[in-house]
Amino acid sequence: MTGKAIARDLPEALRKYALLIALLALWEVSGRLGWADRQFLPSFTDTLNAVFEMWERTHLFMHIMVSLTRVTVGLLAAVALGVPLAYLLGLVFPVLAARVEALLRVFALVNPYCVFPLFVVFFGSGETAKISVLAWVSLWPVFFGTLAGMRGVDPYLVRTAKSMTAGALASFWKVILPAASPSIFNGVRIGVEMSFFILIAAEMTGATAGLGWIVHSAGALNQVPRIYGAGLCIVVLGVFLNRSLLYFRNGLFFWKAETDPISGAQLGGGRPIGRAAAAAACAAFVAVMAVGIFEIWRAEALLNDPGEIPEYRVWTE
Repeated sequence: MTGKAIARDLPEALRKYALLIALLALWEVSGRLGWADRQFLPSFTDTLNAVFEMWERTHLFMHIMVSLTRVTVGLLAAVALGVPLAYLLGLVFPVLAARVEALLRVFALVNPYCVFPLFVVFFGSGETAKISVLAWVSLWPVFFGTLAGMRGVDPYLVRTAKSMTAGALASFWKVILPAASPSIFNGVRIGVEMSFFILIAAEMTGATAGLGWIVHSAGALNQVPRIYGAGLCIVVLGVFLNRSLLYFRNGLFFWKAETDPISGAQLGGGRPIGRAAAAAACAAFVAVMAVGIFEIWRAEALLNDPGEIPEYRVWTE
């Protein structure tokens, strides 16, 4: 990118993020100038200092990777269940879909905070309950996004595939799934955002690690800067995942322009993703999952290590 291009794009970026910059500046000066009690609203730099302190003293990287792994596994479970279910109800059994869709939408409106104790009763307080409630939250946007995509597939394409002796499985993989993929991707993005809404509650019960566990433990010990620091990490992680999915959505479906159901922005128009970028993304995903699973195991090991418990479980100033 040339210097002129950077100079041209810089004012646009400043305008785009002007409100965010202003809010961060107000956050900082409100504590510095005494407009707010720093015991309850620490400044932005105090929050960043708490993040750095947790990184050095309390295995913050481990907590981030544990939370990221839980969200990712829950999302994968939602996709594995929601996409086939939407295909069956949307195209194979449309009459049944008309009868049960209203009931499923009621399930989607159930507050996940209310059903989380039921997951604990059925699955205990271990990883299964946490991942299950995250999958429950992600399932409904994935399912209804997929259902809308399946119903929006051009019937002419399906009939053309059948006229070429394509079976049901071949039609699904080569015609229906590619045509419905943009809607599925939008559902996945909404599912990611909703997962982070329930993440803290999921990690407050019986957890030994995770950003939600940090919020819970810091709140119990009245360590307010660490509460804000963990919340800041959750926001940054959620925005990163959302922007990554948006990047791949625009790269994979650059030919399909539509309105983003989250922000209202126009999607599409991105550059196609090459094979090298796709392979690198898959390798990065596998690496993140491997590190996350290792960090979950490490959290359990640290919990049982007497030398780590004082700093790991009970933070001191």
